[in-house]
Amino acid sequence: MRRYAKPIVLTALLALFFHTPSLGASEETSALSEPPSFNVFESSAMAKALGHVFRQLNEGRFHEAEQAMREVTARFPGQPQNYYILTTILSVRGKKTEALAALSRAIDFGFQDAELLQRDTNLDAIRSEAAFTDLVERILNRQSSPPDSRISKPVPAKIENGTALVTPGNTIWLPRFHNLLSQFDLPPDNRNPIVQRGDDPIARILNRWFKDGRAAGNIGDLYDNRDHQHSSLKRADFPQLSFTRYDENAQEAGIDYGLNDGILFNAVTFGNSSTAVTGGPFWRSQARLALTESSAIGSLFLQYIRNHLYIYPAVTDYDPQQGDILTANSPYMIVSLGKSGSDQPFLKAIASILAAFRPEVKAYLVANNLITPTVQMLFRAGQASVKNADDYLSYKAHPPVFDAANIDLARMIEAAQALKIPQIPPMVMLEVLEESEPLNGIDDFSRFRSETLHNTPGLITRAIRSTRYRKTMTVSALQTEKPADQTLSYHWVVLRGDKDRIRITPQKSDGSIVEISVPWHDAFPAPERPDLMTNRVEIGVFVHNGHHYSAPAFINFLYPANQSRSYDGAGRIISIEHDGPETAGKYIDPQVFARRHWRDDYRYDAEGNLTGWERSGHGYEEAFTRDGALIIERDASGRTEKAEIIRYLLASDQEGLPVIRTQKTGQYLIYEYAGEGDRTGTPRPQ
Repeated sequence: MRRYAKPIVLTALLALFFHTPSLGASEETSALSEPPSFNVFESSAMAKALGHVFRQLNEGRFHEAEQAMREVTARFPGQPQNYYILTTILSVRGKKTEALAALSRAIDFGFQDAELLQRDTNLDAIRSEAAFTDLVERILNRQSSPPDSRISKPVPAKIENGTALVTPGNTIWLPRFHNLLSQFDLPPDNRNPIVQRGDDPIARILNRWFKDGRAAGNIGDLYDNRDHQHSSLKRADFPQLSFTRYDENAQEAGIDYGLNDGILFNAVTFGNSSTAVTGGPFWRSQARLALTESSAIGSLFLQYIRNHLYIYPAVTDYDPQQGDILTANSPYMIVSLGKSGSDQPFLKAIASILAAFRPEVKAYLVANNLITPTVQMLFRAGQASVKNADDYLSYKAHPPVFDAANIDLARMIEAAQALKIPQIPPMVMLEVLEESEPLNGIDDFSRFRSETLHNTPGLITRAIRSTRYRKTMTVSALQTEKPADQTLSYHWVVLRGDKDRIRITPQKSDGSIVEISVPWHDAFPAPERPDLMTNRVEIGVFVHNGHHYSAPAFINFLYPANQSRSYDGAGRIISIEHDGPETAGKYIDPQVFARRHWRDDYRYDAEGNLTGWERSGHGYEEAFTRDGALIIERDASGRTEKAEIIRYLLASDQEGLPVIRTQKTGQYLIYEYAGEGDRTGTPRPQ
């Protein structure tokens, strides 16, 4: 099976082969990838399904990948790239007749890349077939025919009466970004002089500033409600805003509801979804869903760098019963304390900040895609608990969940109004250069789950799986854009976690590159809410440009709450107990961690070298070598003579929750020793 892991991985690129446009005014998409019968709003679901297939291929699960790809072609008929991907899988698996039939279907539906057919090594098994040559000829003959003039391209739509209608006519799929893009003619024909209706001080100030030409207002800003108006801004209160509305095609595809991880707009956009995933073992807030869906984090980063910002309630992911169980702290969204409706004060705050910018400043922010980082900076600096720069560089300004009672909106809009173009800080951009990695079967027990949860420029998250006492990581902020007229200083701040044990060591004199070393953390009180326990260490990264500290980028280290660990003074692991007396019943996110029903006690020789560990579970005891092999035979002095290689599998328990189980392989190691004093030995395959 492993022998075709290398060529089949190339199929992961095929979802992009029709066209890979970049975001911008001149967007186009291939008409062949979107037949008239295809609902463009299904593109996001189709991309997620293809992502599932690619993961199976990369894991060597080719039978499952074939079955999943057949389901994709049945669910989304008429899509040539899907039949082509199926062709490559069938070809590599030696199913020549079926592969040629799938390729014929791909060509029927518009596939026309004859050059790809000749260079794709996945098709080597069928390239010598006469039927393959005939199929290539079909493509070449079709290419000489004029294109179908009946196929129309999406065009930007007018915003009428404050409604931005999302339809197939103004929406395209961007394969490179796995997102839809809905476009509108901007700015809309809206001459309303009122920014906000009402007699509160904020409305009066914003209306006066707009009348005087000092504030940009909200003309051209989109408000995107994603909970079917359950918790929506009122049109009458914000007459300059444009409100999105989704047509029947979009609603049928579900693109209008819940977490937004699938659609962008060519305008400044803010929105909300006062919803949550409430049923089943994978319940969670929309915010945690965004942080645990593999396809979502890229979409959130796109929103961050394309002037979009969404608010999601924390619901039960941040409350006294469960504690703080969010996966990460993120600059890409705002999470509100509470349940449905708790997002309302935040929506008004974001609308007000956007309206308060000076016209030239807002135009600059939009053009440079700095709206969201700048709004985040002003929103966080405007928390009532933030009194000075030291407070801004602390948990006080950057909790994972914000309390509406802490919003000082007057300060926020005053700061937005005062901001000038030369004072705008850049967005912090991070890159991991090097890090310690767990060893499968020794430090970690599941080859299917990486420590890496997020690796984006504004958000880095690691789920700690290694038994090592410290996780080390070298991180660079050098990709942060340096404005020509600004000098940047770099600031790496422990926002939560044990500052005395966490080490941040500069690797360059200006602090732009650091080595971070974080030791194992048991659960500890969240600094902003000591009544809540957390298992997450957070490091905020800021730049200062001589005027302002930027919005943060975050580095998160998430520890499994159901583990009890002990280490000796040298940092060597002594024991790990899963769901023991101290941690039984503690919630761990099944999307991140799988349960293990055992305890490991580690052995060392007189020189402190690991010799193995003893494992005890429900009614059994086992012993393992330092290589993670199950001991079968020992010599008279207790040294391992023979051990069996063990595989760790990710399975599901009766509740559908992931659990790690062991499987014997029938493959053995024989241990040889250099002398009587050698207690570890050297293994060789039997």
